[in-house]
Amino acid sequence: MNAYYLILALSLLIIFSYIFDIVSYKLRIPSVILLIGSGIGIHYLMRMWGIPVPDLHVIVSVLGLIGLLLIVLEAALDLKLSRKKLPVILKAFFTALIILLITSFAIAAMVYYLGLTEDFYVAYLNAIPLSVVSSAIVIPSVMNLDEEKKEFLIYESTFSDILGILLFDIVLMIPEAGGNVIKEVSFGMLITLVVSLVVGYVLIFLFEHISTKVKFFLFLSILMALFIAGKILHLSSLILILIFGLMLENYHVFFRGFLKKLYVEEKIEEVKEQFKLITFETAFLIRTFFFVVFGMTIDISAMGNPGVIVLGMLILLLTFLVRYINLKIFYKSSSLFPEVFMAPRGLITVLLFFKIPEMYKIHEFGEVISFVILGSAFLMMIGLLITGKKTTEEEFELVERFDHGSFSQKNVSQDRWHLGPYNFEQKDE
Repeated sequence: MNAYYLILALSLLIIFSYIFDIVSYKLRIPSVILLIGSGIGIHYLMRMWGIPVPDLHVIVSVLGLIGLLLIVLEAALDLKLSRKKLPVILKAFFTALIILLITSFAIAAMVYYLGLTEDFYVAYLNAIPLSVVSSAIVIPSVMNLDEEKKEFLIYESTFSDILGILLFDIVLMIPEAGGNVIKEVSFGMLITLVVSLVVGYVLIFLFEHISTKVKFFLFLSILMALFIAGKILHLSSLILILIFGLMLENYHVFFRGFLKKLYVEEKIEEVKEQFKLITFETAFLIRTFFFVVFGMTIDISAMGNPGVIVLGMLILLLTFLVRYINLKIFYKSSSLFPEVFMAPRGLITVLLFFKIPEMYKIHEFGEVISFVILGSAFLMMIGLLITGKKTTEEEFELVERFDHGSFSQKNVSQDRWHLGPYNFEQKDE
């Protein structure tokens, strides 16, 4: 393909992704549906014009891996640690954990008893990706909800991402660790926590004191290198990314006593806001290309297979049934609507499925994954549409300002909620 046409195509994708975000905020149509739909459309246009469609699975895996790091970092940079927020954080954490465990076991049991595999371990490993709520889809979609529901869903989807990835890594280690899996996991987690704290302190100290203009992508590259090194050494390196993000966002919690002398608050605030902006912008690009490329790998005719439809519908039914029961029992609210529908599957589902070794992969799940992602996104869209609250012009303007670089603490009075899709913080009294 001519280089000019390729650059033009990439530029148009970014422009359309921005427009999709606007449409998503206004009409409550998840932008992921529009991005995947664009990928499907591009795939069929290429076939119609006789342009060969290359094997894109490697590209999807690379984009997904980078996206995974950025999503967890982005999520960690949104988590505010304070006593006031402790109840909602704990409620969201345990809700995410319980729903993840029950959903994964329910899907695994169904797959096992349907005879898709004779090994329950294989069934469970394949079920985990289908049990993770996508914060990449939830967070930009909940801006219209009231503060209590909005905050809960942001924390819950973030914890679902993190816990789902950790659970997958632990289960994947079982064949190698055998009966020592608990010992291996505990030892690995301990090492990772210690290394993560040390690395976090060192990086934040350097981050504040390096005076060169080019440093943000340097630190993203360092984090990526540490993340991959941890994966190679079979450590839970995702914790490193999570802890670094938490330390940067909540530096006043981690830098106490004599450590408080290591930073200047005004300077680290400035650096933090710039780092968050670049992280969010980069995550936006990666998400755009990931879902479009993923859409190009989807075979719509295969998704119309009766077996795919039946299995996909059963998985969706189990997913939302488990979610409804758990929210009914543990989430004390006057209404479970639209929370019960806020369980889309997305980037992490695809990435974890690709990480399953070939010997453990249920290949019939290939198109089922696509069906569940699209189906869960459509159900979330229906839930948001029925909710009925429209976006005010003030809310939409604040979101635009935040998303595109002109948002700051000065734009909003200190006692009101930030209405952007990535940051929902309220000043403690």
